[in-house]
Amino acid sequence: MQRHDSSRTTNHGPRAAVGRAEWVAGFHAVLAVLDREAARTEVVWIAEGLGGPRARQVLEAVRTAGVRYASVPRRKLDEVAAGTAHNGFAVRLAPAPLAEAESLLDPVGQVCLLGLDGLEDGHNLGAVVRSAAAFALGGVIVAGPHPPPLGGAAAKVAAGTLPLVRIAHVGSLGDFALAAKEAGFWVYGADAGGTPLDRVELPERLLLCLGGEAGGLRAKTRRALDGAVAIPLAAGVESLNLSVAAGVLAWEWRRRFPLPPGPGTGPRAPGTEHRQD
Repeated sequence: MQRHDSSRTTNHGPRAAVGRAEWVAGFHAVLAVLDREAARTEVVWIAEGLGGPRARQVLEAVRTAGVRYASVPRRKLDEVAAGTAHNGFAVRLAPAPLAEAESLLDPVGQVCLLGLDGLEDGHNLGAVVRSAAAFALGGVIVAGPHPPPLGGAAAKVAAGTLPLVRIAHVGSLGDFALAAKEAGFWVYGADAGGTPLDRVELPERLLLCLGGEAGGLRAKTRRALDGAVAIPLAAGVESLNLSVAAGVLAWEWRRRFPLPPGPGTGPRAPGTEHRQD
């Protein structure tokens, strides 16, 4: 399936500007940040009196990355972790700009983008980003007035994959979908009443839209769809969690449009091409 790429002028409403500093908590999450985002790391916090192999491993990573660290009371870690299990470790990241939404439409050839309409849960965002990285998708677009921050729960669930995925914020996914059509994309929405996935001819340039946890796809987004696709489920199961559905659909698209053989073939966010997974 191909769609003509016409010239376009896009305006998707307010973009997320450079945000505030973000805290990422947890042993594995902190190690991933030190490995992949040392340049953004402002300080690492380690619980006072914490020892053992995990503390030594984090301190070694701190020295390798050349960043500051401090020993702090656990209550301060509890505060910045905001309910996330921190295991005695947290790291503060400097703000990072998001990708320009229009730039996600520029690559030629096979591209799959995930559009998240009204997503507000950081755990779901982190899981979607991790799937997008695993299947080398072209990016994730978060639409709506209250996108979750990229730190905290999102960063922990993403497990170090945030720098591998281009993420953008738009005010209206419906407007972005219209611009995507002009750029040669087909726009499908995930919907329990849609055509079963195994009967859908997925296009090589696809914007796949999924509704947020509460309201689903907005009416404006629905009007922009070329079609709706459903994941067949067992009797008695009405739906899947947003991030699980995104992972299933992303895997199926990548299965039909496989990456060339060989290690390290997935796309990377600008500036990360030299890193090893």
